Amino acid sequence: MSAYKPLRLALFFYELFRFIDALKEMRIFSFINDLGQSDSLQMLVWAAPNMAFPLMTLFLFLDLAAYKPYIPLYIAGKCATLALTLRLIAGALFYPQQESGVRSLFFIFFLTLGDFICIISFVLIRSGLKKSEKNNGMLALIDGKDDKNETGDET
Repeated sequence: MSAYKPLRLALFFYELFRFIDALKEMRIFSFINDLGQSDSLQMLVWAAPNMAFPLMTLFLFLDLAAYKPYIPLYIAGKCATLALTLRLIAGALFYPQQESGVRSLFFIFFLTLGDFICIISFVLIRSGLKKSEKNNGMLALIDGKDDKNETGDET
């Protein structure tokens, strides 16, 4: 399990950077006082659940064995975020605003690519965990058979 530790650390830093940059890009803090605007509520709805991703990757980095049941939840959340990001791209292409420039399109592309890489990474980590558990189970099974043969030979 320690073989995935650098990858899990990189995913944690990506998620942390992604969340901080998203807050800066979307200017959440300036929208909090103006909740009457339609954009501000959408931004807060996006930001609130995305605070969990850096925490999830931190816990998965610290103790993968204890938090491995949460990997499917992380993957499902990333798929939902990816779908929302693709919807934002479609909205930016069909309804361009004067405020959104090259930086916003690059930011949205960066989020989409990063989320896709995160999904693939945790799918690989999860499949690697299943393989290592299967190998450990086979080793335990082989060790168990050897013990039975040894005890059978002694009697």
